Amino acid sequence: MKSLLLLFFISITAICYSQGNPPYERPLKISWSNDGITFTNTSIFQDSSGVPSVVKWKGDTLACVFQWFRIPINSLSWDRVAVKFSYDAGKTWTAPTPIIISGLPAKYQRPFDPTLAVMNNDSLRIYFSSSDGMPVGGLDSLVNTYSAVSTNGVVYNFEPNPRFDKPSKPVIDPAAIYFNGIWHYEAPSGAPQDGAYHATSSDGLNFTEQTKYTSDNQHNWTGNFMLNSSTELRFYGSGPTIWFNTSLNGFDWKGYTNTNLVGGDPSVVKLSDNSFMAIYVGEPYKTTTNFNCGDTLIDIRDGKRYATVLIGKDCWMKQNLNFGQFVQSNSSTTLHSDMFDNGIPEKYAMNNDIAYLPVYGGLYEWNELMNYTKINGAQGLCPAGWHVSTDVEWQNLISISGGKLLNSSSGYGGNALKNNGEGFDAGVGTNKVGFSAKHSGDRDAFGIFYGLTLRSIFWTSTQVNQVEAYHYTLWANNDTIQRLTLGSNTGFACRCVKNAPTKVNDDQLREEHQFEVYPNPFTKTINVISNSNNFYELINSIGQTIWSGKHIEQQDFSDLVSGYYFLKIHSDASTRTLKVMK
Repeated sequence: MKSLLLLFFISITAICYSQGNPPYERPLKISWSNDGITFTNTSIFQDSSGVPSVVKWKGDTLACVFQWFRIPINSLSWDRVAVKFSYDAGKTWTAPTPIIISGLPAKYQRPFDPTLAVMNNDSLRIYFSSSDGMPVGGLDSLVNTYSAVSTNGVVYNFEPNPRFDKPSKPVIDPAAIYFNGIWHYEAPSGAPQDGAYHATSSDGLNFTEQTKYTSDNQHNWTGNFMLNSSTELRFYGSGPTIWFNTSLNGFDWKGYTNTNLVGGDPSVVKLSDNSFMAIYVGEPYKTTTNFNCGDTLIDIRDGKRYATVLIGKDCWMKQNLNFGQFVQSNSSTTLHSDMFDNGIPEKYAMNNDIAYLPVYGGLYEWNELMNYTKINGAQGLCPAGWHVSTDVEWQNLISISGGKLLNSSSGYGGNALKNNGEGFDAGVGTNKVGFSAKHSGDRDAFGIFYGLTLRSIFWTSTQVNQVEAYHYTLWANNDTIQRLTLGSNTGFACRCVKNAPTKVNDDQLREEHQFEVYPNPFTKTINVISNSNNFYELINSIGQTIWSGKHIEQQDFSDLVSGYYFLKIHSDASTRTLKVMK
């Protein structure tokens, strides 16, 4: 799926589009292999992203660039080239950082399709797609391959003029590598069966076009080169399965070998003789329209997965929320907060150790968890379509699992909510309803951590007064459940609950989902008649969002080239995609 959506636009139809092909609806995955053919231990590498390229750099450093589509649309992380680094052979990675290309002329299109190449032990070169001026209505012949160099992998210096240019066609999806004293460049020349452009260079800047790489409709040269040895070059590309081809000189290729990976736009790096790592575009996220309680929920914001369970009428996460940026908790002699209303979702990790996060989730101050709202049942930092559990939902949970609140502040039934074997003595968990609580501990208002393996405390979204909210505590050594109140400075865990479906009759449902778009074909403006407050995206035939906003009727689309487009209409009740013509 290189060039944002290459796999998408090669096979685009209204049906496939509605199934969720845009890159922001897919994660990047990471997988491991002993031979570069059979990969295992697959996990999420980065949410809502595409076009990965990973290289081994400075001996023990891995650098991976990709196109990042972290919502909301038009934020600083939307449709930006970002980079992550690993210093332990890919086991852990830094947070994504948008790159900076210093000296890129202001009139140039924002960089996309990033590909990294190692220049020497100290420098990286990034090749990317851009254009001198903005294309109208999608990709056109203005789009070429450009480059920039960096010594730190984040800030790059622009190298003027195109590296590769076809005067009558756009050039996208570059891949480049230095092999046996020559720079090799490739870019798909169209549909998979059209093969790929091939060019060579002595300096990585001035390329001479060579005979094209040939292909067929099952092997798309959309991917990246990889050095298998000092005398053998591989290219990993896209198709029904991810494949590779082998060359001893960069000109002639031996034939295709399929891997077991299903996805697109692969980048593979060889870590050692028997260790390969692949990063590639994975399958679309499971959306709310096809999610059933009991499915694994994938949080599209960061790719984290949560088991779910239906308890009574409520669908609960079986794991504590683990969303947000880790912040250090600083202990002091005064009550204080280390979280701030800065627009960045934040979480604490038990004992300031991020190794606890995958097991126990994050710890949150109430205001931060609620995303600085005070609405009972608000989404807060939960995924879209979910909310911070309420006091009423906790009381229902306790009752359904066989427990009972004996008064306003305490009761019994904690063991039924704990994971099997969690706790000790009279507090061993039975996990009667699948809630699967673990004793994750907490952070007090002085910034000090307590209670790991001894207690678990969960916020609700329900306030008891202007400064305090209800929380529920389970203890490791007994069956007690406590229902108490505290202010925001304390850090507790959170369980999210899926929003209940809105009950409407058939006439209301038809009315809510009815849209009328006119004129179609359009020449200048697009009008939408709807009973909802909508957010719109106008998407060209290769999947690029060329305009987004709320008031589409006020926009002038006279400059768009003739052709078909997709209008994506986001309402509170649904998302619809309609085909429109100009």
